[in-house]
Amino acid sequence: MSELPTPDPVSFQQSKAVAYRKRFLLVGILAIVVGVGAWLFLREKAEPPPEPPLPSAIKEAEVSRVVTKARDKVLEKPDSANAWGEYALMLLAHLFDREADQCLAQASKLDHNDPRWPHTRGLIALKREPAKAADFFRQAATAAGTNAKFRAAANLTLAETLLEQRDIDAAAELFAKELAADGRQERAIFGLGLVALARNDDTTAKRHFTAVASNDFCRQQVAAHLAAIARRANDNDGASQYEKTANELSTDPPWPDPVLDRVIDLRVGRRGRDRRIGMLEANRQFSEAAQEYLTALEDERTSKNLVGAGVNLARLGEYERALALIREGVQVDPSDSLAHYTLALVLYTQAEKAGASSAKSQAQFQEVVREAQRATELKPDFAHAYLFWGLALKQLGDNQGAIEPFRKGLTIRADGFELQLSLGQVLVATGNKTEAAKCFEKARQINPDDPRLAEAFGSLTK
Repeated sequence: MSELPTPDPVSFQQSKAVAYRKRFLLVGILAIVVGVGAWLFLREKAEPPPEPPLPSAIKEAEVSRVVTKARDKVLEKPDSANAWGEYALMLLAHLFDREADQCLAQASKLDHNDPRWPHTRGLIALKREPAKAADFFRQAATAAGTNAKFRAAANLTLAETLLEQRDIDAAAELFAKELAADGRQERAIFGLGLVALARNDDTTAKRHFTAVASNDFCRQQVAAHLAAIARRANDNDGASQYEKTANELSTDPPWPDPVLDRVIDLRVGRRGRDRRIGMLEANRQFSEAAQEYLTALEDERTSKNLVGAGVNLARLGEYERALALIREGVQVDPSDSLAHYTLALVLYTQAEKAGASSAKSQAQFQEVVREAQRATELKPDFAHAYLFWGLALKQLGDNQGAIEPFRKGLTIRADGFELQLSLGQVLVATGNKTEAAKCFEKARQINPDDPRLAEAFGSLTK
């Protein structure tokens, strides 16, 4: 039976030495790692937080008060991501976006898991540095996780950004992803319609756009896109109807967004008042809108406030009071084309209601001509000013003179129903029925249901 080999004393000692050296090296590495980590931790703790920026160009006392209050909360809790973020939103609400972005960067540093801060930085980047916006929205979508509201907002805004950058496939994937998560997500459906347009697929685009045609946040855009699709399909009647709808609708408001909605709610001062007035006018609460402007006049008698109060009072039938305010607005800022136009509009409305034959109405129509003409001098593409310039001349019996402003208005807005109809009417009055018929036909294409067309076409046979 063979014996086990006897260990070599030298080899055994060498093995022990190697083991000791390895153990010593491992302990040393661990000590270094722990030391560096502790140093970084203590260094971070020792570093004072940055000073929250304070804009130097705050002119309104109310804005200064709310901004200072939000900043004081940061000074009280400099380690609070929420304090930094809320201060940033307050700054952004009043257009201090550079300072807002600095605060958002600090908020994101303090809390990587809050989607609000990268999402807001993305919204700022869209205007200032578009190339950086997509990365911020990706960060927001990742941070949102299972929070459907913030995830959808980030992904859909990212998809729209990518589509603008012509990354069509990536945008389509995101729109489809959000639609799969929520089959009622109409923003995603509209986005897929835009994707189809970018791919020259009018059939798919029309299907998507038709599905969201009544959505308040894309109605005007949908009508315009469907008009273009109809034109390409040689469906001129359908195109005219969609164009009429698009022209009658106001610009679509922004899609709901959990950050932007919060920013809008934070507005005070002029911006907050503008938002309130816009909502009141949209709801036809003209008395309340007029009162908002009248309250603003106690602080600032600007052309905007004077004209705004005046036009809402005119909507209530208080013409004399309205005209006094609008005239003052013209005096305050003689270069304001909107003030001159609004004066012409209110004068025309009052004179027409009173009856065109009275001496007062005739004098008002003459003033309408002067004010509307001045508005076009200040703003040469002011189609509606040309319209009322021509209408006033027509009321004064100068049909020949009315032809020129109507034609100029149509060079700007060829789809203007009132311009086409009015030009046709004065052409009939001056004996040019051939050209008048062309105008009436164009007017019918724009708005085939207007009851005045029957009389207009009837005048061609008299």
